[in-house]
Amino acid sequence: MRYERMRPDQLRAAIAAGTPVVLPIGVMEYHAGHLPSGTDLLVVTEVLARLEASDEVVILPPFAYGAASHAVIGPEGTGTLHVDATVLVPFAEALFRALLAAGFRNIHGVVHHQTENFIQGMPTDLVFKLAGRTAVFKHLEAELGTGWWGNRAMEDYYAQHA
Repeated sequence: MRYERMRPDQLRAAIAAGTPVVLPIGVMEYHAGHLPSGTDLLVVTEVLARLEASDEVVILPPFAYGAASHAVIGPEGTGTLHVDATVLVPFAEALFRALLAAGFRNIHGVVHHQTENFIQGMPTDLVFKLAGRTAVFKHLEAELGTGWWGNRAMEDYYAQHA
């Protein structure tokens, strides 16, 4: 289901069911003369379109403006739109906090950009990882109070998340 096409009753049902919510993330950048600027985003959105056809998933409108960099070629006339990662963190955190406030709990970002060193991380995926973790911790602290992780009620936290 596409988030922007869902009615409130469908959104409430997806939240109640714990339906995964997915944010497609790509960047606009040069991929040589034979490929479009949106190659990274197109890969993600096409994969998610196939997933949508086979599974119950809520797909958010795609995010296309990441830290592309000019490592391969400069910006002029190439299609590369580099947005500094530090500018993206507040936006991404606000987006995740809004999704949590709406009631979603099964939230994922799917990134296609500079995935050759994914374990270490690259600027765009690191932005969304940091923002997601920060939003979750702020949400939990607001919901459960300070010291929530050390609270006795959380002693089975790791067992619940195994």
